[in-house]
Amino acid sequence: RRKEKIYWILIFLIYFLLALFYIIYLEYVQYIVWASHPISRNLLPPNQSIFYFISYTYHHIYKDFVWRLLGAFWVFLLIYFLNKMFKETLFYEEEYYIIPILTSFIDFPLNFFLIIFGFAIIFFLHILNKLKRKSDFFEKISLKDNWVFIAIFLIIINMIAKNKLGILELFKP
Repeated sequence: RRKEKIYWILIFLIYFLLALFYIIYLEYVQYIVWASHPISRNLLPPNQSIFYFISYTYHHIYKDFVWRLLGAFWVFLLIYFLNKMFKETLFYEEEYYIIPILTSFIDFPLNFFLIIFGFAIIFFLHILNKLKRKSDFFEKISLKDNWVFIAIFLIIINMIAKNKLGILELFKP
């Protein structure tokens, strides 16, 4: 179990560092493009404040990454407080880091659907168990081995929504 936790944390750290290096590279390329063009050169210092370039790169490059991480943090807080409120009966310990890490791979509006889909699946499994064998409704049903598949499904939905539909842009801050 401890080895699995270390693997998940390593996956997150590798993802975080690769995304950070990619973002810094994109910012560098944006600076080079602006510096090499005669008109956009005026948008860089000393003609314009550096904060203009920073706000432009945040809006076009950093914003998605920052909101993914904030969404993952909010999902972690939601899981933590719900599990404490229900006396550690909803989630296993490894789900504290698996779900937020998987949430960080999905763009901002859709990353909350990971936890919502998980709750809906658990609710339907409870109803099926209740109807099928008349079991106790408070029996613990976990998706700890299936969160990855739900995240892959949402990543595919995310790519379709981002590339084909453009709907995600309406809900982004």
